[in-house]
Parts: sequence; C-alpha cells; structure tokens
Amino acid sequence: MSDWGAGYVIGMAIGLGAGIVIGYAGRKQKPWSELTKKEKRLRGGIIITLAILVVATAVVLFLVS
Repeated sequence: MSDWGAGYVIGMAIGLGAGIVIGYAGRKQKPWSELTKKEKRLRGGIIITLAILVVATAVVLFLVS
C-alpha cells in the first residue's frame, strides 16, 4: 500500500474514533443556553482550534502531495 493510502486509512480510523468519543460525550453535555460564560468561551475556543487544525491539515496535505 502506498504511503498516501496508509495515511488515508489511519486518518479515517482516527476520525471515526474521535467522532464516536465526541458523540458519546455530547449526550452528557448541557444545552448551550445553560452554560456559563466561561464554559461557552472554552467550548468556542475548542471549536475554533479544531477548525484551524482541520484547515492546516488540508494545507499540509496539498503542499506535500
């Protein structure tokens, strides 16, 4: 299997695992309206950080290939 294919398979496995964990954790979370300002700021920061990482990963993928 090529390096690209192996990376794709590993990425899919990690993404699936992260999705399952996040989905399970999401069931125990409070609704957005019940969060404190600190909790909203923390979750917003996490979402922004993950979005930046996704974009950076895509940029690296296109630059390397």
